[in-house]
This record gives sequence, C-alpha cells and structure tokens, in this order.
Amino acid sequence: MDDLSFEIGKNIRKYRKLKGLTLEKLAEIMETDTNYLGQCERGERRFSLDKLVDLIEYFGITANDIIPYNDLSENSPNKNVYIDEINAILKDCSDNQLAIVLNILNDTIPYLKK
Repeated sequence: MDDLSFEIGKNIRKYRKLKGLTLEKLAEIMETDTNYLGQCERGERRFSLDKLVDLIEYFGITANDIIPYNDLSENSPNKNVYIDEINAILKDCSDNQLAIVLNILNDTIPYLKK
C-alpha cells in the first residue's frame, strides 16, 4: 500500500510479538478478523482509526510509538506553517466533515507524546 501503512503495521507486529501473542490471539482479543489484522501488519491494508486506538490502548503505548513522524528540528517549519497547511486542507470542508475531523483530533491527540 504505502510506506506509512507498512511502518505502522511493522510497529504493531513488534508490540504484538513483545506481548508474546500470535496474530490469531490478537485478532481474537481485538474482535477482528485474522486476515484483516495480518494484511494491516504487512501494510497491505490500513488499520481503521478505531482499531488503531484499540491497539494503542491494549498495548499501553502512544500513537508516537507506532506512527513514524519527522522530528521537529530547527530546520523544520514552525507551528504556524503547519496550521496554515491544515487550514488550507480544511477550508473547503462541509460542516459535517469539519465535525468529523474535530472528533478524530480529539480522539487522537491524547495518545501523542509531548
């Protein structure tokens, strides 16, 4: 699929193995299909946001533990550049789409390390 899906899947596999779980056992715990979970671990499919949050909670980790990110060094754009990019993406969204994005942010931000 894409590099991000592959990296997330690889990290989930790492935490699964650290807990000594088989793919089948984790799928049972997460109440999902073994094939779906395997495809996600291999980066062939994307985890749903709900499943990703469930996995983060189950493993007792944060989103930063499984989602690769670029470190913000002095050469990186500042916060205002990111806010401007986010605003550009959101400017044509409907009220319903904005409400969904807000819910996703509210559900995700607590799992990010500071």
